[in-house]
Amino acid sequence: MNKKLVLFILLACLLPLSLFASWSFVYDSWDGHPRVAAGLVPTGIRAGVVNDALSLFADWKTDFYLLGKVGYQERLVWQNPVSGSPLMANPLVYDQLLFDWTLGLNQYFGASQKHSLFVGYRGSYEKEFDSMIVETTLDSGTVQSLSSFFSGGNAVYGQLSGIGTNIGFAYHYNDLDDSYTTSDGYAASALLWFGPMLLNTNASYARLEGEVRAAKTLLTLTESGKNLYSIVLADRLNISGVFGSSIPLSVQQTTSLGSKVRGFGTFQYPTDFSIANQFDLRFNGPEPFVSGLFPRLVLFFDIGYGWGELYNTSIPESGLIASAGVSVTFAIRSYMDIGYEMAYLLAGENYEYPGAKMVGKILARLSF
Repeated sequence: MNKKLVLFILLACLLPLSLFASWSFVYDSWDGHPRVAAGLVPTGIRAGVVNDALSLFADWKTDFYLLGKVGYQERLVWQNPVSGSPLMANPLVYDQLLFDWTLGLNQYFGASQKHSLFVGYRGSYEKEFDSMIVETTLDSGTVQSLSSFFSGGNAVYGQLSGIGTNIGFAYHYNDLDDSYTTSDGYAASALLWFGPMLLNTNASYARLEGEVRAAKTLLTLTESGKNLYSIVLADRLNISGVFGSSIPLSVQQTTSLGSKVRGFGTFQYPTDFSIANQFDLRFNGPEPFVSGLFPRLVLFFDIGYGWGELYNTSIPESGLIASAGVSVTFAIRSYMDIGYEMAYLLAGENYEYPGAKMVGKILARLSF
């Protein structure tokens, strides 16, 4: 009897340890506030843990994710709060405290396990604040307080603070071999996210998105296992559609056409449907000390088209935007590229810099 009791106690103690031992830390991304050290200092970090020790099906890998983010960020939004028509000056500029969390399961399948299906839940809480540069005059106009911006009414934005709840499904195919300085193959994904009104402070939408990425290494020279010089062609095609009576800013942040074409603002050209292509020619320099740390020069050409109605309105809108440019950065593995980007606007205008054809910005992360 005593032996059984001791064995039971040992199992009870070892089981939690074995479960926690199978979880590993995962870093996803970080963001910076543009008014804090030009965005080079992290003011928001997304990270978490993943468990890949369990398997729902024999010989097929299953990943369980638990990710979280906390951050203090800025939003700069370009729609009239009453009519929803595009703003070309004096946009809404405000800060937000953000918490979000994601629970998800990614199930791999197939002999090569290059295919996977994802199902997950993402929750968030946002709290709005007046911008830290309120009453400052920028090229786009004077930064207003929230009460001043919405003094005439608010039929478009809804509540800026509140709880968000999203349920998502995604399919991924990954045959892209990326080793920092070389990249070959292709990857594709399709996703569907829902934000039901009953579970959200200010949302009622469905988001459908597809993406294809491809890359080819044209030249690579190595010595002692480290890169001396490489040239890589890379391309990304993205198409998205958002449907619903209340599309929150958290969704618009990644689906607005302006977020997909370099040189433009994240919340600019907010139409229901958008398609964009990013083309890169990357010149990767030597890794003098550690693998994954190297200088990079990128020549790029982006083009995108948006159509449908402006978000949360019945105003029809369509248009083409395009840019070409160069970025010079220092890459730190897959975590970030720190440097500077210059984009020449071939079609369309970035209203944050009225009349400018050349738009530059400091980079602290490469999106692809």
